[in-house]
Amino acid sequence: MGKERILLEDRSPVCDIQAFVEDNGECIYFYLWVHPGSGHAEIRNCWVCNTVPGTEDMDHAAMKSGRAPRMPLPFVAHEPEGIRLDEGELSLVWFEEGDGAALYEGERLIAVIPGWSGPDFSGYSIYAKGMGPFAWGLSDALDVLKARLDRCRTYWDVMNGDYFGEMQQEQLAAMEAFFGPYKKYYAIDREEFPPKALVTGGKDGNLYAFTLGNGALAQPKIEGYYQEEAYRYRRIEFGAAFPAGCSQEGVMAVLNYMAAQSSLPWKEISWLGHGHTIPCGVVPGYEAVLLLDPAQCRVRPGPAFSGFMGEPVNLLWMMLLTGDEYRMAKEGGGESLLERKGDDPASWNLV
Repeated sequence: MGKERILLEDRSPVCDIQAFVEDNGECIYFYLWVHPGSGHAEIRNCWVCNTVPGTEDMDHAAMKSGRAPRMPLPFVAHEPEGIRLDEGELSLVWFEEGDGAALYEGERLIAVIPGWSGPDFSGYSIYAKGMGPFAWGLSDALDVLKARLDRCRTYWDVMNGDYFGEMQQEQLAAMEAFFGPYKKYYAIDREEFPPKALVTGGKDGNLYAFTLGNGALAQPKIEGYYQEEAYRYRRIEFGAAFPAGCSQEGVMAVLNYMAAQSSLPWKEISWLGHGHTIPCGVVPGYEAVLLLDPAQCRVRPGPAFSGFMGEPVNLLWMMLLTGDEYRMAKEGGGESLLERKGDDPASWNLV
């Protein structure tokens, strides 16, 4: 007790997650602290190695005293007397989604807490073997995870560079090919990473608005739904349309709402996609929005956004819903709403 020492600390570039590596004098653990300090905080932990001799059985004494337990020797792949890590060589690489991270010692990958870790799976350690109680062996998954993390290194190198200038020009060109010269460009990132904007333009008497720059980010948790196809759906931009006659106040309320929702997947560590609904009470008479991907239904398409890092950037149109429509959408009635409201986004949102 009282020997705990933090070896490394970091924060996710996009999610509310703090990472740290701790040596408690008997073993080393890698932690991800999700929503730290909040009422719904969660700690995900992964054993890395024992630093003193281990035992054959569970370390009940440590658990009873509130200390992180040593891994039982049947699941330990290093010397039974324990090992030490080179603190000065430790570093982290975050997954593209920002909800998982990997621990390296020099160039060697030694532990991983992926975004899909949970109560029944802590993470991987190169010093674990089999399906240990506090970490699974990394060796069997090493090739797949190493390739993925090599891409993550490249991704964050791109994101820490000047990628936005090129993306901004490509997305503005796609929007102007759709509605002509844009009318307004609103920065919505509050000068925080990553840079994002909301752009408006007019076409056929209607007003259109699209987010810009959001598609550089990969959404968390979507892999649990789409598995190997997640790369097709994890990058999104929002779009909304307003027919002539809408009030300036109503339009601006929806635009502010769009700007706020652009951060939702990383704020909540979740994902948004076709058919999802989000509560929305910014305009009287409406309670939610329905998100519709024109590639997955018969809604009219919007700008043809270029991909990012070899992955498509998908448009999600926002359809405002009344209370009755919201209930219908939650019950799986998205197609019925399209039958009622038509396939033209410019006819949906009278605010």
